[in-house]
Amino acid sequence: MISSSKKDYIVEYLPAFIRMVRVSSFNAYPMIEAIEEVELGEGSEVIASSVRKFCGAKTNGYLNGTCVVYPERRVVRQVVIEAPKGKETEFVFNFLHDQIENAPPELAAHCLSPKTGKEVDPREFGRKEALICGVPHRDINELQQSMLEHAIYPKRLELGTVGILGAVRDVLKWKDSKLPALLLELDERCANAVIIGANGIEISRRIGMGSKDIAESLKLELNLKDEDAAIRLLSSEDFDDSTISKKIIRNLHRELQSSIGYYEVQTGQLVNWIHTTSRSIQMGWLERSLEDFLNLESLKFDVREWLESVGVSFASDELSEMVDSSWLGLFSSLCTFDKEEVAA
Repeated sequence: MISSSKKDYIVEYLPAFIRMVRVSSFNAYPMIEAIEEVELGEGSEVIASSVRKFCGAKTNGYLNGTCVVYPERRVVRQVVIEAPKGKETEFVFNFLHDQIENAPPELAAHCLSPKTGKEVDPREFGRKEALICGVPHRDINELQQSMLEHAIYPKRLELGTVGILGAVRDVLKWKDSKLPALLLELDERCANAVIIGANGIEISRRIGMGSKDIAESLKLELNLKDEDAAIRLLSSEDFDDSTISKKIIRNLHRELQSSIGYYEVQTGQLVNWIHTTSRSIQMGWLERSLEDFLNLESLKFDVREWLESVGVSFASDELSEMVDSSWLGLFSSLCTFDKEEVAA
């Protein structure tokens, strides 16, 4: 049974926890009325009970809402559709199969404009750059099954990476920044690195190093007994990043430096900002370290003021104090960033 609540909900489904937001509506000027974060370390029944309590559902009920997800094998990449006329769609699926490890035949795929975030027909983007987004149907089905076990019935699924790209672009416009930002999205075994400016995505690439690789490097560096000990240390607020971070993220630093250098040589424009997100391990020190190593500035901003600029408000000061820039993926589901553009 789906909750009969008249309210709308957004759920951000992450590897370590679930974030839930209740909003007045998805219409003009939505107001955030409640926020909850539930760790996924508990059993499914405990998590489901917390979800039902948040949305006011009965013991067999479900929260029905928009779900923001980050499948590990998702692809969000800007490429030139190099295909003969009539073969553009085939090019897109071939590209995704090449990018996704052990890719099954069935894939969900969309092409977006890297400038506006609008969905485009690949047949109209031959020889042009497009943002290709794809994920195996199997991965989507597995996520949906996990959500159902946690009393969440998805009204629709949104790829959080795409929303974050749109949000970072809008933040840059809001800050009136003429210089682009490096967005680093860290998963368990890979990372998405995107240089994005106020006019859209400039370049994007995948790096074969993730949070678990960093944990393994720390385990070896400190001779820890297991990976769990390394993860606990990395996620600790007391982690001393000044002494060993340069060693354990050496490869990541090198790859990012290469991407930034290539972009700056090609365009003559400097990258100024950095914004990092980590899905499975929360590493508050990572952005500070990369900011120093890459000579970039953290993309800091007041989340409440930015949301108000796009017509989203909080019901209380206490609610606004519960969030920070790591909530961009979730909040992007509420936003339409330009009157003539759909939310990215």
